[in-house]
Amino acid sequence: MHKIHNTNIDLNLLKIFNAIYSERSISRAAEHLGMSQSAVSHALQRLRHALDDPLFIRSKNGVDPTTRSDEIAGPIFQAILQINGVITQPSSFSPRTSDRVFHFGLPDHAVARYAPLILERFAKEAPNLSISLYPHPVHQLIEMMENNRLDMAATVCHSPPARFRTLKLFKSHHVVIAAKDHPFIQGMLSLADYKKARHLVYSSDGNRHSYLDDILLPLGVERDVAVTIASHMASPIIVSNSDLIATTTMELVQPFLKRYGLQVFEPPFPVGDVDIKLIWHQRHDRDPAHQWMRELTQDITRNV
Repeated sequence: MHKIHNTNIDLNLLKIFNAIYSERSISRAAEHLGMSQSAVSHALQRLRHALDDPLFIRSKNGVDPTTRSDEIAGPIFQAILQINGVITQPSSFSPRTSDRVFHFGLPDHAVARYAPLILERFAKEAPNLSISLYPHPVHQLIEMMENNRLDMAATVCHSPPARFRTLKLFKSHHVVIAAKDHPFIQGMLSLADYKKARHLVYSSDGNRHSYLDDILLPLGVERDVAVTIASHMASPIIVSNSDLIATTTMELVQPFLKRYGLQVFEPPFPVGDVDIKLIWHQRHDRDPAHQWMRELTQDITRNV
């Protein structure tokens, strides 16, 4: 009975064993592997020690295998074939047959706009796919992607970590909304009215200060924040039934303008558009399913 000295055998030793067994020669095996003869001999010594068997005996024409070598040669050859097959076989993805679940970060207002379009495309192109949507703050989405619990996210992220990839989807334009029967804002919005009004501010963590306040401060404007909310979807409803105004984006309010009779204005101060980006961890760069979902997302947002 052979004693195994090391159960953690270097797989490279098995490749060398396979070459020697096939060539019946250490020198020809070395040539086949692109190694020096001394390196192959040293590897064989390690394998002999690990398996407690000479494995090959010198002969007139090279080396002959021992009984132990004959026993293990077939399984080793098949194992090498299987490993090579796994490594060299390209990943594949068929949207028609895949039942993958995509985990996608998307703000709540974007869920209302884009989820039906995603599901419509799934129904046509990938009937067995499904999706889980997460309207979390961007720092939480980044953490989930770090831990491989989220495939991708479409959101505002100015400086993602270097190990993340980004793809610009579209620009979101700032607007200010007010109720149609607002007590003093009617038809136009001045900076003085903006300063006078009470504000609703979106904040995922209750912080009342945002990048807008950094823009307004040099203009001598400090917003009177009456309420912060962690849901974009609630903004149009609350504004339409109060004297509050909210600075938001056209993408968010467009579906609600007629339903809630909102007034919509350009901000009375200079503020750039917001870049909405698709973000994912670089580990998924070459995943065919991930690539397909990224292309679908880009196509949907491009055509809305």
